[in-house]
Amino acid sequence: MKPITKLYLKTFLLTGIPYGLIMLGFDLANGEGFSLWKYLFLSFFFGITMSLILVSFHRHRLKKNGIQEISNDTIGVNQSINLKSGLNKTDLIKKLKNDPIIGKMKMTETENGILLKSGVTWKSWGEEIKIMLKSEKESDFEYIVSSSPKLKTMLIDYGKNLENINRIENVIKNIT
Repeated sequence: MKPITKLYLKTFLLTGIPYGLIMLGFDLANGEGFSLWKYLFLSFFFGITMSLILVSFHRHRLKKNGIQEISNDTIGVNQSINLKSGLNKTDLIKKLKNDPIIGKMKMTETENGILLKSGVTWKSWGEEIKIMLKSEKESDFEYIVSSSPKLKTMLIDYGKNLENINRIENVIKNIT
């Protein structure tokens, strides 16, 4: 099964079933009783609607970000990449602070890396970006960069974490 098909199905199930159960709970609380066909209709209708809308927007944003072939790696909300650079941690922090988008994020320096946190926006509930120093040799540094949503139950991020990874990759590789 293709990754995009899996995401459509997963979104359908994880939105439709809870919605149907909530509506069933309201019906039972109002004294209307249990109706299997009503529950199935509500679950199916809401699930299919949310799946089509959310995953189609997600797919569109991935295509807009340059992803031509959608794979398990590009469709997920948790993204990571290994990068090699000549920048040490101090120089990397300076470059990150000069970036117009990353520079606005809350930056915390850790023992072996950097933690960036973005706030809630119209596109996202916020992300956590970790840049960890993997290995260090004279003027050659290897970093593991990962970006994931603050809200761990996110199914779809509209490519936001992939954008974060690409942006940090551009900052690291654009040595001036």
